[in-house]
Order: sequence, then structure tokens, then C-alpha cells
Amino acid sequence: MSLLKEKIIQSAVRLFMEKGYRATSIQDIADDCSIAKGSLYKFFESKEELFVSILKKRQQYMMDEVERIRELALPRRETYLAEIACLFQFFGRHGYYISRDYNEFPPASSDNISAFIHQIQVQMFNYYQNLLSRQYGPTISDWKWDVTAMFSGLIREYTFHLLFAYKPVPVEKLAGFIAERMDNLVEGLGKSPPQPLLTSELMEEYEQVDLELHVPTSSARISSLFQTILSIIPDLYVPNARKKELQQVTMLLKEELEQEAPRLFLIQALLRDLTTEAELSFYAHQLQQRLGELHQVN
Repeated sequence: MSLLKEKIIQSAVRLFMEKGYRATSIQDIADDCSIAKGSLYKFFESKEELFVSILKKRQQYMMDEVERIRELALPRRETYLAEIACLFQFFGRHGYYISRDYNEFPPASSDNISAFIHQIQVQMFNYYQNLLSRQYGPTISDWKWDVTAMFSGLIREYTFHLLFAYKPVPVEKLAGFIAERMDNLVEGLGKSPPQPLLTSELMEEYEQVDLELHVPTSSARISSLFQTILSIIPDLYVPNARKKELQQVTMLLKEELEQEAPRLFLIQALLRDLTTEAELSFYAHQLQQRLGELHQVN
């Protein structure tokens, strides 16, 4: 993603939060970025497309965080607690997606955005079910969607109190509390088994979601990071000769990693060169972390 495109997205996020979607115009966003409105349209055809891009970016961030936690290979209970805490941290950063007045959302007649928001809701609900099934196993198989609905309600309600009622509860403490309440719920269901309300037939749309398709592999994330770095280089405020050099460094790094026996000293040197540019530093460090997971590069 180019620096200007990222700047546009960050500006839109802030203005949507401050003024609401309806009250924010494309001209407002362009003015905030100090660019012509026509320049903004080179990246996004409409305000709707820009809003969907924000949703996609935030949702991918959430899935990346899930992947990161899973790769730690913690004990099952610790993974469960870490993922619940991650949910509150995510909604804490992007809480405007659950605001109760929905002022920041587009009109209901916006079919594209409504469809994508519904897609996110289905994906997140299915992720909750996956999380609970990993923790409780076949114990909840008969009522997995009902348990998921109650878990989703707890997450949403406590997130509201954290964000909009300003209740300063540490997320780790909150994660432990939610986990213990779910333990109580599952134990109670086992003692007096009810008939499920949300049956598999009713939840067919959710049953068909393959969550693994939304969680990128490390190799996919590495490929994405390379693409991001290459897209940023042309917008750097450095001489053209340096841009060409950075492109060559990036491609050389990519080619070296594809070798059967990549030279670690060369990989480290190339990564260090990329990190000298402030705009590339974050992505280079992310790349180094991902490469460390695959190739034990430290």
C-alpha cells in the first residue's frame, strides 16, 4: 500500500469517528490530506469503497492477531484467555464499529457496505464459535451456536461499557472474568441439557464459513509484506537512485529466501538496510519476525 493511500485511509478513519460517515465528505478527507479530490479518486472510486477498505483492513488486522496468538503454541487455556483479551484490545482500538447509535455508518440503503458488514458479522460469529469449540470441545457440540450467541453478547456488552461508559477494567482481568463465566455456563448446560435454539439448520449460513480461509499463513503474510514494501518505495522522499537501490534490496531478499539454503548473514544485512528508512522500518521488522518463525532468523 502506498504512503498516500495509507494516509487517506487514516484520515478517513479519524474523520468518520469524529464527524460520522454521513457528515464526512470526500472533499473533507482530501483537504485533511492536503491533496486534490481527484487524487483521492485515483485510489477510491467513492466514499463507500473507502469505507469498505477500512473495514477490510481492520478485519485483516484482527485475523493477523489471531494467527500471531496461535503461533505462540501456548497451553489451550492461555490461548483462550489471550484471544479473548485480543478481542477487547481490537474493539478498544476500533470501537466505532460497535457504536449503538450507528451515526458513523452509511445509510441502510448502501447495499455494498451492508453486505460487507454482514459478511464481517458472520465471520466474527463463526470465529467465536471456533474459539469456544477449541476450548470446550464436544461438551458444547449440541449447543455451540447458542453458547456462541451468549459469548458474543458478553463481548459486545462489556466492550460498550469499556468504550462508551468509560469503565476502566484491565482487559486481562476482563478476559479472565468472561472465561470463568463461560465455564459456569458450559457446566450448567451439562447438568441440565436444554434443546438448542440455534440449530445447525438455522445456522446453515454460518456452518458453511471456513474460518481458515480468513487466517493467512505465515508464507502469505510474508508475501503480503513484500508487496507492501515494494508499493511504498516509489512514494519515499529519497532520490530516485535510492528508490531503485531499495527495490533491488527487496527483490534480492525475496530471491534469497526462495533458495534451498538461504544465507542468513545476507538476509540480516538486507533487512538492516530496509530498516534504515523510517517508512519501511515497521514492515521490515514485521518481515524479520515472520522470517524468524519460518527460518529461525534472529
